[in-house]
Amino acid sequence: MGMMIYSPDFDPGVLLGSVYNGVVAIKDGGVIVCFNETAERLFEVSSADALGRHVLDVLPKTGGKLLDCLRSGVTLKGEKLGWGEGTLISNISPVLQEGKIIGAVSVFQDISDIEAVSRELDLFKDMKKWLDTIIDSSYDGLWICDNNGKVVRINEASERINGVRAAEVLGRYMQDLVKEGWFDKSVTLEVLRHKKTFTMIQHTRGAKRVLVTGNPIFGEDGRITFVVTNDRDITELDQLREELKDVRSLAKGYVSTLSRLEMKEIDTSNLVFHSEAIKRVLDMARRASGVDSAVLLLGESGVGKGAIAKLIHRHSDRTGGPFVRVDCASIPEALFESELFGYEKGAFTGARMDGKAGQFELADKGTLFLDEIAEIPLASQSKLLRFLEDHEFVRVGGGKVRYINVKIIAATNRDLEKMAASGRFRKDLYYRLNVVPIRIPPLRERRDDIVPLIYHFLNKFNRSGKKRKNFSSEAIEVLCHYSYSGNIRELANIIERSIVVTEADRIEVSDLPSSVTTTDGPAVYQGLLSDGVSLKDATQRFERLVVETAVKKYGSQWAAARVLDVDQSTISRKMKGQ
Repeated sequence: MGMMIYSPDFDPGVLLGSVYNGVVAIKDGGVIVCFNETAERLFEVSSADALGRHVLDVLPKTGGKLLDCLRSGVTLKGEKLGWGEGTLISNISPVLQEGKIIGAVSVFQDISDIEAVSRELDLFKDMKKWLDTIIDSSYDGLWICDNNGKVVRINEASERINGVRAAEVLGRYMQDLVKEGWFDKSVTLEVLRHKKTFTMIQHTRGAKRVLVTGNPIFGEDGRITFVVTNDRDITELDQLREELKDVRSLAKGYVSTLSRLEMKEIDTSNLVFHSEAIKRVLDMARRASGVDSAVLLLGESGVGKGAIAKLIHRHSDRTGGPFVRVDCASIPEALFESELFGYEKGAFTGARMDGKAGQFELADKGTLFLDEIAEIPLASQSKLLRFLEDHEFVRVGGGKVRYINVKIIAATNRDLEKMAASGRFRKDLYYRLNVVPIRIPPLRERRDDIVPLIYHFLNKFNRSGKKRKNFSSEAIEVLCHYSYSGNIRELANIIERSIVVTEADRIEVSDLPSSVTTTDGPAVYQGLLSDGVSLKDATQRFERLVVETAVKKYGSQWAAARVLDVDQSTISRKMKGQ
């Protein structure tokens, strides 16, 4: 045992009291001879109550180790002792004098805080493992860059989609990766430049087209700390939407470009389309909105007649007035005139005492949309005709002539011309309504709109249902070839149903309704033989279906032309419905 030097200027009691760790010493026989202030705090026993007493009386749980050391003379290191709700670690040494054991001293340290920190570190390690597992299990690619554009993390899907290995890009800057040709541009740099979410189509070195969306992560100081990028390979989808190669997809999914060519005067932000057929419809709608003439919207159920009617109203000089929609098919024949033109008090049993204004009066200085116009009873058609001629009418049971200023838009899914020829609809009324006819083609005649609509409804129902589902390329191909007898309304129903009933985030062909996936009979050809379709029209539709299928299968119009043994110009003409 080394020599200990003692100076009379220092009180040993003061020195021990200043030690951060607890110190307890016993002499031969187990009597406590030292109990410093830290020991008092740790064991909640005052030194006055501890000194001179046997160690087991004061420290029944921890004193046994001191007695073991006193008996054996063996130093005990790192002994873990429980005390209350905390944990102590102790080093116990014998006290020797002239080679004889005269006592034992223990130095205690409370390590409860250290253990709590250790548990938190273990939890953080587990959370990191979980986060890594979640990131790597994502089907979409994920990139994480810091606020300088340096790559700090990519998942396995990103390696697959972009044709890179993590070791090749980690720690490198996106500016350098773009310069070296790994990508043609970087969404991360755009996010850092604009400080907001950004979406673009990115081309990789492996000739893939990838839809990338970058999202900034802001720190407490309002500055960007990281940029998280989501990658989705859309190379396969290019075969299904060749005309949409230049589309700039938005942040929460794929949407179609909105036509700006012939519709500069009309806001089409609420419409989703890409086909030339709908561009022509919207051009007619633009012209119709500038005049007060009656408009007749023709088309099958679900093609969007109501949306076009609202568009005409919104861009007319009546946009500040009311838009009143009347479903003619839902009004009982006996109440039709009173519903449209109103009634005076006492006009009939059950009528309101003060009378009632009709839909025409409610639409004054605005637009009246008569949906399902073919369902108007013959007896009421004459009164509607008179109104169209002079904008005057008389309420049921009244005699006062009323004048209102209203624009009439009518719509039907039936052949009014044939109905007029057979006497089921007044010819003169038909001619008054048919001043500006606008035919809205069914979805099967404008297949260019199917993919944009698919992603429009997919995003819509994903948002409303708080889902993140998507369709496989095979499922999209099936949806693109379906005939949609219910048109846009049926497509929306199919998308919503698929999202609701499918458990997985990726919707496959097997998840689609059987009416869509069947390949024989009605599901493929039901649109070819709808009511009123001539043999010539049905033949043209079938030719277009064959040509579109060949182009999709063989990759280009030239390849399809070789297989079908026709000129490429013929393929192009058939695809345009000519």
